[in-house]
Amino acid sequence: MSLSFFLGANSARGFYSLYDDLINLEDAERVYILKGGPGSGKSSIMKKAVFAAEEKKIPFELIYCSSDPDSLDGVIFPTLRKAIVDGTAPHIVEPKFPLAVEQYVDLGRFADINSISLKKEEIIKAKKTHSEYFKHIYRLTSGALQIENELFDIALGGISLEKLKKRAKGIISRELNGKGLEKSVKRRFSSAISPKGYISSIADSVIDFTRIYVIEDDFGLSHFLLTPIADAFLSADFGCIKCLNPLNPERLEHLIIPELSLAFVTSGKEVPYEGISYRKIRLNSSIDKNVLKSKKHRISILKKLKSDLIADACNLLAEAKLSHDKLEDLYNPHIDFDSLYDYAEKLIAEIFK
Repeated sequence: MSLSFFLGANSARGFYSLYDDLINLEDAERVYILKGGPGSGKSSIMKKAVFAAEEKKIPFELIYCSSDPDSLDGVIFPTLRKAIVDGTAPHIVEPKFPLAVEQYVDLGRFADINSISLKKEEIIKAKKTHSEYFKHIYRLTSGALQIENELFDIALGGISLEKLKKRAKGIISRELNGKGLEKSVKRRFSSAISPKGYISSIADSVIDFTRIYVIEDDFGLSHFLLTPIADAFLSADFGCIKCLNPLNPERLEHLIIPELSLAFVTSGKEVPYEGISYRKIRLNSSIDKNVLKSKKHRISILKKLKSDLIADACNLLAEAKLSHDKLEDLYNPHIDFDSLYDYAEKLIAEIFK
């Protein structure tokens, strides 16, 4: 089974990076940090490495780009304790243990710098156009979070956080038995506000799990149910994957405990989970019906506003991607891809030796 996540989010606070969580550097053998301009072959090298891993039946974890979900930003090979990552903006990755663990891979060597320099003015203009989009995108995501907080406040008028904590205790007593093999925590995004819309990979990541709790939540309450559950399993030395909310990374969206084939998945209006469930937790139905009835009109307006803002942000991300594609088109003709792919084969052989 391969996992796929994002390590960056187009959040309400701008680009939010979890790239420091790519891999445990103190335990890692090697991390290859790819450096190069747009269209220099970073994603292509990673796709070749994935293909090689599939042939060799070596497990891997895919890290996709939230601003271009068809493009890879990283690949982790957990059994080899190795990883490859795109180390360029906006998720700049710099070594913490240079050469001992991480090493740069300079893809600029395969570019005809003189030819690219002749396009300097076009490149500067295209880069400025691309960057300008994100100023507007993050205004929209910021507005969407403010509305989400308004909905959360309404829900709090009809349910207490103590009630959620009590419910979490019941789940913990039912599911937590014994000790885990290794206490560890990974932070990931399984959802993304992207050019393809508000997308999620959680269904694929837990497809083989035997126990999936689906939490129906349109008000941002699931974080307060999931947090004590995560704390309990970590205290019992179980490894946990914490999937954060891409709009508000301070909040948990999903919780995965691979060792137990156990997952807690939030299903909401923006990103409904349509996979098989072991149990359903209907947080929406737990809110006092009188509160929801009295605020029905306002809730309807707020939900539509939030949905429209996110949709607008996704549309602008699609336009931003097109502008980035044009930037790549300026570089592509001046990359020696034959030499780059020859080098990629050597790099992949080194990874899997």
